[in-house]
Amino acid sequence: MRVRMPVFIAMLLGLIFMALPSSFAEPEDNVTVTVNSEVEILGESYVSLAMDELRLSDPYVQKADQFLTDQGFTPASETIRDNLFGIKQTYNASADGEEEEETYQLFLQEYSNPASNNTTAIGRMSIKSSDGTYATEYTFILEAPKENVSSIEERYVGESDEGLEVVVANSWWTCILGQLPQIGEECQAGVATCRQNATSIVGYIGCVATNCGPSFSKHSACCNCGCSRWCSWAFGCCHM
Repeated sequence: MRVRMPVFIAMLLGLIFMALPSSFAEPEDNVTVTVNSEVEILGESYVSLAMDELRLSDPYVQKADQFLTDQGFTPASETIRDNLFGIKQTYNASADGEEEEETYQLFLQEYSNPASNNTTAIGRMSIKSSDGTYATEYTFILEAPKENVSSIEERYVGESDEGLEVVVANSWWTCILGQLPQIGEECQAGVATCRQNATSIVGYIGCVATNCGPSFSKHSACCNCGCSRWCSWAFGCCHM
């Protein structure tokens, strides 16, 4: 049975936008794909308000907040770069007039406890499509000794049969460290400098992100997206 050309094009576009990045590297005949991205460092006050809202409305962030509260930690209230950091990147793709847009955001907020030898932070990462059809979110806790903020241990908030729980894991930050060689030598050199000068986890990661530039957000999103999810066409294929 002959398939009309408009129907064929529509079916082909649907397959492309659900495919892995390799499909974008070598698009099918008669389909032209272009990808454009913008990245921005978010203001501390914006991140602070966003985290306040998540603590009021999001059960994953509430679980992470309660975990640290039980240990005597409280959210850092000063809106300075060492306490709050955020980054945002939007990817757009077009194929024969059809457009797809995905936005990645990362929020980090320091938590403090003068009586503790450790510094902690809560992070929230999300990737969402502009039409609201797709979304993936990741809520995590970072902890490190105050004298060595780069020695980070990560936990994430996940689901279990008993509800939400905080789980120790080598995940997002470990994935980021594994991506550094792909980002470049300047980024790796920046990590060493940030390690020497940082006094908080958020300050350290914010320093790394700033030194690594736009590639940091792309690789960070890649670590959250994974190889089998819909967002891989924009951010790449990584395993967290």
